[in-house]
Amino acid sequence: MFDRFRRVASEAAYLVGGSGRLQHDVDLIATCRRPIAITRRVGVTSPVVNGGASTVTALLATMLAAQRADRVIAVDVDPGGAELSRRLELTRGSGAIEGANLVRSDPTVPALRSTLDAAQSQGARDVGLAVVDCPGTMFDEIATEMANSGHCTVLVVPSVPHLAAYCLQQLDQLAPAGQDVLLNRGVVVITVVDSSTGGTARWLGDAFRERGLDPVVVPYDAHIAGAWPLHSSELETETRRAVLELAARVVGIVTRTAS
Repeated sequence: MFDRFRRVASEAAYLVGGSGRLQHDVDLIATCRRPIAITRRVGVTSPVVNGGASTVTALLATMLAAQRADRVIAVDVDPGGAELSRRLELTRGSGAIEGANLVRSDPTVPALRSTLDAAQSQGARDVGLAVVDCPGTMFDEIATEMANSGHCTVLVVPSVPHLAAYCLQQLDQLAPAGQDVLLNRGVVVITVVDSSTGGTARWLGDAFRERGLDPVVVPYDAHIAGAWPLHSSELETETRRAVLELAARVVGIVTRTAS
């Protein structure tokens, strides 16, 4: 047991940098590695178009792929825009980097269902998580499908002041069923889009906590802002820690969600 702890602790220190939070990081890694018998589906969406859902999908999928022994599928449901593909591929069609399996789907509910079923059947029972980058907003048909049939919803809110206020208004107008999804099967992610919007991110965090939601804040990171594709080794320590927190929360939710 102590040897295993030392191995995981060493990995945690490498992953997020040495710190006094090492035990917490070890616990997060252990959560990310929980066994999953049947594929769990995670939808990543935003109240606004171009709200950062593709970037968060890429970050989440690569972190999960790095920590898990089973396969992690990242699903690009906007093959025309291909934002997720650009984040994960060195060149289009070359396949995803860093262990995540990238698949594409046409942006319709039947096509997405078929894509997910095919990805799972090809790997028998070894696909642990399918992370779906939902195009459009949280009110379109793909996001609605994932909210209804998925095991976890990740909601991405950018720290741009006017967009942040709009997102809160949209969330406050959700029907009770939508609010229930967020409270019981949801993770809110605040993305700090540039170094000048840290104050907005703090205000947003307080607003979400008042609504019973504890958001994960992904700090501004120059590599995320300017790099296509993403390379985990070039992310800042606090960014890696935030993504590890997000990954652990997602696995924590899907492993307690009934199939």
